[in-house]
Amino acid sequence: MAKPNPDFKGLAEDTDESDVEFQPLYDDNDDLDQRTAQETKGWNLFREIPVKKESGSMVSYSWVETGVKFLKFLAYIITFAAVLGSAVISKGTLLFITSQLKKGRHISHCNKALALDQQFITVHTLEERITWLWAAFIVFAVPEVGLFLRSVRICFFKTARKPEVLHLLVAFAVDTLQTIGVAILVLIILPELDVVKGAMLMNAVCVIPGLLNAFTRSSAEPRYPIMMILDVLAISAQVTAFVVWPLLDGTPALWCTPFACFLISLGWWENFAGSISKHTSVSMIYLCELRDGIKRSRYYTQRMLSIWKIIVFMITILVSLKLQDDDPFTFFTRANEAFGDRLYTVHEIQVILQDLYHGALDYALTGGSFKLGVTWSSALWVSFIQIGMAYVCYACGKFACKILIQKFSFTFALSLVGPVTVNFLIYFCGRRNADPCAFRDTIPEYLFFDIPPVYFLRVYITQEMVWIWLLWLISQAWITMHAWQPRCERVAATDKLFAKPWYCGPLVDQSLLLYRTKDDENELQAEDFKDIDDAGRISNASSIKIMTDVKPSDSITRIYICATMWHETKDEIMEFLKSIFRLDEDQSARRVAQKYLGIIDPDYYELEAHIFMDDAFEVSDHSAEDSQVNRFVKCLVESVDEAASEVHLTNVRLRPPKKYPTPYGGKLIWILPGKNKMICHLKDKAKIRHRKRWSQVMYMYYFLGHRLMDLPLSVDRKEVIAENTYLLALDGDIDFKPIAVTLLIDLMKKDKNLGAACGRIHPVGSGFMSWYQMFEYAIGHWLQKATEHMIGCVLCSPGCFSLFRGKALMDDNVMKKYTLTSSEARHYVQYDQGEDRWLCTLLLQRGYRVEYSAASDAYTHCPERFNEFFNQRRRWVPSTMANIFDLLADSKRTVEVNDNISTLYIVYQMMLMLGTILGPGTIFLMMIGAINAITGLSNLNALMLNSVPILLFLLICLTCKSEVQLQVAGVITCIYAMVMLMVIVGVALQIVEDGWMAPSSLFFVATFGIFFTTAALHPQEIICLAYIVIYYITIPSMYMLLIIYSLCNLNNVTWGTREVAQKKTLKEMEMEKKTSEVAKKKMDNQSITRWFSKSEEQTGSLEFSISGLFKCLLCTNPNDHKEDLHLLQIANTLEKLEKRLDSLGAPPEVEKMQRRRSSMGLRGDTLSMLPEYEDSEHSADIPREERDDLINPYWIEDPNLQKGEVDFLTTAETEFWKDLIDSYLRPIDENKDEQDRIATDLKNLRDTMVFAFMMLNAMFVLAIFLLQLRQNQLHLKWPFGQKVKIMYDSDNNVVQIEREYLMLEPIGSVLILFFGSVMAIQFAGMLFHRFTTITHLLATIELNWYFTKRTDDLSEDAQFERNAVEIAKDLQKLNVDDLERRGVDDSKVSRRKTLHKLEQARDNKTSVINLDANFKRRLTILHNADPEMVTRLPSLGGNSASRRATLRALMTRRDSVIAEKRRSQAARDSAAGYIYDEPITAMNNMALAGGSSMGSYVNKGYEPALDSDDDMTPLPRRSNVRFRDNSYTLSGPSSDNHMHF
Repeated sequence: MAKPNPDFKGLAEDTDESDVEFQPLYDDNDDLDQRTAQETKGWNLFREIPVKKESGSMVSYSWVETGVKFLKFLAYIITFAAVLGSAVISKGTLLFITSQLKKGRHISHCNKALALDQQFITVHTLEERITWLWAAFIVFAVPEVGLFLRSVRICFFKTARKPEVLHLLVAFAVDTLQTIGVAILVLIILPELDVVKGAMLMNAVCVIPGLLNAFTRSSAEPRYPIMMILDVLAISAQVTAFVVWPLLDGTPALWCTPFACFLISLGWWENFAGSISKHTSVSMIYLCELRDGIKRSRYYTQRMLSIWKIIVFMITILVSLKLQDDDPFTFFTRANEAFGDRLYTVHEIQVILQDLYHGALDYALTGGSFKLGVTWSSALWVSFIQIGMAYVCYACGKFACKILIQKFSFTFALSLVGPVTVNFLIYFCGRRNADPCAFRDTIPEYLFFDIPPVYFLRVYITQEMVWIWLLWLISQAWITMHAWQPRCERVAATDKLFAKPWYCGPLVDQSLLLYRTKDDENELQAEDFKDIDDAGRISNASSIKIMTDVKPSDSITRIYICATMWHETKDEIMEFLKSIFRLDEDQSARRVAQKYLGIIDPDYYELEAHIFMDDAFEVSDHSAEDSQVNRFVKCLVESVDEAASEVHLTNVRLRPPKKYPTPYGGKLIWILPGKNKMICHLKDKAKIRHRKRWSQVMYMYYFLGHRLMDLPLSVDRKEVIAENTYLLALDGDIDFKPIAVTLLIDLMKKDKNLGAACGRIHPVGSGFMSWYQMFEYAIGHWLQKATEHMIGCVLCSPGCFSLFRGKALMDDNVMKKYTLTSSEARHYVQYDQGEDRWLCTLLLQRGYRVEYSAASDAYTHCPERFNEFFNQRRRWVPSTMANIFDLLADSKRTVEVNDNISTLYIVYQMMLMLGTILGPGTIFLMMIGAINAITGLSNLNALMLNSVPILLFLLICLTCKSEVQLQVAGVITCIYAMVMLMVIVGVALQIVEDGWMAPSSLFFVATFGIFFTTAALHPQEIICLAYIVIYYITIPSMYMLLIIYSLCNLNNVTWGTREVAQKKTLKEMEMEKKTSEVAKKKMDNQSITRWFSKSEEQTGSLEFSISGLFKCLLCTNPNDHKEDLHLLQIANTLEKLEKRLDSLGAPPEVEKMQRRRSSMGLRGDTLSMLPEYEDSEHSADIPREERDDLINPYWIEDPNLQKGEVDFLTTAETEFWKDLIDSYLRPIDENKDEQDRIATDLKNLRDTMVFAFMMLNAMFVLAIFLLQLRQNQLHLKWPFGQKVKIMYDSDNNVVQIEREYLMLEPIGSVLILFFGSVMAIQFAGMLFHRFTTITHLLATIELNWYFTKRTDDLSEDAQFERNAVEIAKDLQKLNVDDLERRGVDDSKVSRRKTLHKLEQARDNKTSVINLDANFKRRLTILHNADPEMVTRLPSLGGNSASRRATLRALMTRRDSVIAEKRRSQAARDSAAGYIYDEPITAMNNMALAGGSSMGSYVNKGYEPALDSDDDMTPLPRRSNVRFRDNSYTLSGPSSDNHMHF
């Protein structure tokens, strides 16, 4: 939830230079160019208004949100009850154990089974005490064993740092002393106290945290004196526990209380050592450094310390026995006797009343006794209950912190444990005192709590000093006050939530409260700080540094959208653009709330959208030497306004894009309504390498190299910036909501080692292939990706929707290695065909983690035609196998480097790879069995029949073109689909015949049961289950034919999808001309030979000749002249081609046209348009203007790009692009010899892989088939579902019983053992991942109606702060129908006032397209509006009163922000000067700092473009662009605005 900043002093302006402090905050300066509609005449008033469309990511799932809210409501209740109840039971069972440890303890015994008129007692024997000592030992040891196993797992499967000697010694000493303190409390002190006092004493074990709170409190903190007084009072209250009961009772053992409480509280010191600031003392700095060192090596040391603590507790048990005059070794020697059958003695007594007023009693033995049997397992059961409840308390408490319900379900619940336990104990003890038989059916009669020794509660409270417990309880609440103020992020890691990642078994509630970390806003650790100026404050032994130059703005989340486009359709581009506009709207709302309302939003981010358009240019219609943008770029430009209109539900017309010539082609820059930039980089494949991988290299080096590493900042600042910079990789057809990105950012914030994260990809389309992919994607994400996430790492983060951490990409052997040019055959398969998977492989091999978020939904268009689908998978299948093989081959080093990849995970991936390789053979065998079962053919005949289509398809794939292969694959797929329908019938008949307990029946039921259960756990996607039939009937095609097609076309490295015909370049046309000339020459030679009767008019079935002297033809037949006809067609087109080439080139003797002068540099100027040349035969007579690609390329004048202004790159950026292209992105020269070599190598690789693949599957099929033939000798008897036949032989009077067992055949054994184990692993992984996903969703959702103050009870400011971002989003929206009652009239036709609406549209003032300005304009309107208008904004509140209150709070906050801005403006005006010209945002600060130091220009290459609310003309800047030959000067309106060439 957004939080107010109490120290808010006004935010620096971001991109709105017109919003200076001396101006009214809500002035509305409209620009006619930025209107959503032009002034229109009466005849043209008819409107087309965008309506909200629910498709893709915008489909309404309100029931899902309601369900999640209901789950969070249940989470509040259930988690609170679980934490409180389990902690109370855990504490109560511990006190039950300690109550049995007192030597010679007398317990009243029930008399119902003995003598109703008598009273009895029993005395604990040594054997009984030994059983409970073992119970106390188990209670302490089991959690330590759990911590030991956790530490071992992390040390073996992750990286654990070795501790320094000092850190190890301190950790050893502290843990040892705390263990001794816990042992003294449990073994000596609590047995001497009654259980009520014992429960109270557990609230007095935090004296050291109280002292550290006082010492670490900053004097600059508000109300510091009051805080210190409360700290002193809390410490004093805790100290009273040291003496109050030892003095009152006088028992010598109770004088151990001060030592026990002090030693126990010493173990909580790490969480209260504070944080380092400039005012921190030297001793506290040293203490913080010590704490951080111990924390870094925690898991390494805990492997030893956990075992050592168990040993120390064991030693303390032996010492306690010795102190009680018992033989210590009886703890071991008499354990067998203690945990065996034995008897205890019950003595008859007579009660004597000593003090009637105080209720004191005594008794005397009468001599009677009984021997009864004990329940020796009671101690074990009580200890197990305590262990289980303690772990439940820990797990539920951690869950409450992760989903942000800590205040109620964690802190409040744990704070109630003491009072609830005391009250329950008083109730139970009172009942047992009144009736010794009260719990005889539940608790053994010889066991119970140590009951307080008095009958009257008032006597117990006053004389026994029980009232002082309230002071301990209050002081503990004050010391743990930080637990009431959580500031952690959603689903935070356990190590971040708790100072120690475990709990203390005997003191579970205290350990959780005191281990819960203080969520300091400044999370910098001691090792991250730079040197302090005052060296005298730091000891010589300390190497602590203070990081003085790292600014808070460096930690702001920065998202660079990096979308790659190629040949997307109009609909696909629209979906992508709408996603960008939604993200822009969300970011604008967060910025506006922060900028104008002083709200700190933990989810705030900065945004910049980039589109990298591959192959964006084509030969112009004007000249072959000029380039123009292709139809896909034009479609993108045309779609921008349409997409914006659909998102904002009003007609929007953005400012035309600003055009930049660049060394790689060009770029277009739009300023979105939210004042974020959207930049489209137009790539010319003649200037820079095209395809997706090189676009990724392009943007990685641009953002992380030029935009970050070239900044004149310290390396520490760059480190922080890089860690919080993310690249959102998208495809050009993706569709998503802003929440999807927020969820991925949450994962990144949770784990700093996370290099990439991907969401749930939903395929969009229609038809059978789309339906197949919907189910395939669902199963792949539900089972495979979820399992990879849980047991290791996701191997592929798809480039269509993935978030990459900038720092991870910048690591060694990642970004640099990704630029490797393919030089070997396998490189083309691994690098270029599966670039996304290869990039993730590089991250994994460097130790980074890749995760999957099932709650982050994105929608992408999938292939809808069979051929397109097969071509897509033809790329994916080999590249997937190549990258996994690469990872498996380097698995040893990867396991060592990557903490998240273990040997077991590598084994799992090997199993999957083995299943992929042998999958076709397995399906082939399944088809044999199906044909055998359905048709009755023998296995051998079924084998031969099934081999025909497979071998035929293999032969066609090796010899024919791709089109033929796909046609044959489609036919065979249809045949196999019909066979699979027959298989379904056969399976049903087999189940009926063999029964449900047969192996095949169980496997079938288990498989589909897993699918149905998995779908039920994904209710939002359960519709995918409807396509399981299509998936099932296409199994043979997808697991046999597709694999064969992919491997046989391994040498085909073309993209295969989205291929469209494009215009040929001049070079390509010249090559085609040369080829045609060769063909024509060959045809002419043939005509000459025909003149001398050497023609080839006839051919023979049998021909022979002797040295060309004569030729004999036998069985002659006419020649069909197919080659001649083909050559004739080439010749006919040759003349057209020559004419075309001649018309495109300008004659060299024509005098050059005088170069047009163009003004540039000023934002308001535009480049005047040149007259367009007609595409005619006379165009060659028009002189061609001399052009330079970095000054006036032809494409800039394209009218389809709209009349936007022209600007130029800075020198630094121009040089960067040139250097980058020269280093990595220069187009690859088409060397024919090299291409032939690569083609040969690819073909050889194809042949090798096909041979290996076919041999492995052939041997597998042969082996299983031979076993199948001998199934009568080689089979296993299935123990379930056997058939029993009973026959009676009347002759011999014998009953014969025959059992017929089902056989587990070899094929069945393979399927059950292999695929069954894989599915079991994936199902378990899915269940755990579902829990993490639900946890993430619960952490994201907010409840405004449960466990929070009611809206009516909230203050005006509190209601405003809760919904600040939503209010900002509501006020900034462009559609003003809710205020002006415009828009589509959905009332009844007869009541519509159509003409009134049209006339109103004529008079209405149109809205601005700047969300920032619209926010100010709307707020001004609302301030003066009538109450009815205010009620139309739902974000202001549920009823009219709350809406008005929220609006008042908003206006109050606005006035305070304005006042603060004016004060800060006055302070700045009085200052001597500025470091920077103007306030800037963090992202623009990075860009501005990247300017060159040459001094020839001011680098504002990244300055934000201004929008419609601008009223200031930006200062001109100088920009140098150098060329080799010519020198020109372009002058503008200002004398300083010029360029030298």
